[in-house]
Amino acid sequence: MNTTIFTRLIDALWVLLIVYLTVSSIGVKRDTQRHFLQSAVLTLAILASILLPRLPVFRPLNSSPANPVVGSIGVLLCVAGMAFLVWARQTLGRNWSQIVAAKEGQELITAGPYRIVRHPMYTGGIVACIGSAIVSGAWIFLLIVLGAIFLWRVGAEDKLMERQFPKEYPAYKQRTKALIPFVW
Repeated sequence: MNTTIFTRLIDALWVLLIVYLTVSSIGVKRDTQRHFLQSAVLTLAILASILLPRLPVFRPLNSSPANPVVGSIGVLLCVAGMAFLVWARQTLGRNWSQIVAAKEGQELITAGPYRIVRHPMYTGGIVACIGSAIVSGAWIFLLIVLGAIFLWRVGAEDKLMERQFPKEYPAYKQRTKALIPFVW
């Protein structure tokens, strides 16, 4: 079996996720202020993680999985992570933001995947990145770059939510782990 199909599946999944997130951003609540620098850094980080593996020095990382079992595991992890991310995005509804920003009329969401972890979109994204890296070593850049951004955003979003919801958020934070249920 030609294992490059797994790499192509991963690429297609990420394109579909980006299209979904772009389209679903239409009609979200407005940010209370502009955050151009944060948006620009996020966009550049994603572009860098996609383009870096194409440089000749990193070509050895661009490989398909050694066998179909490994490829299948990677694709399943990627799909599971993206499904969790999409579930979280759907649960947020109009409260979603591409960046860490307060929204007009923002609500504290603690239902759905937000009962399991406070930042389920990041949890799903990290799982999807791990699955992608299993399929193609080139995706390790996405895992490293987005993983670092996600970890920064966990702290930044926790601080923002504590300011937005000073009574409700500390109790929610106390009972719900950040990224990994029962652990952290």
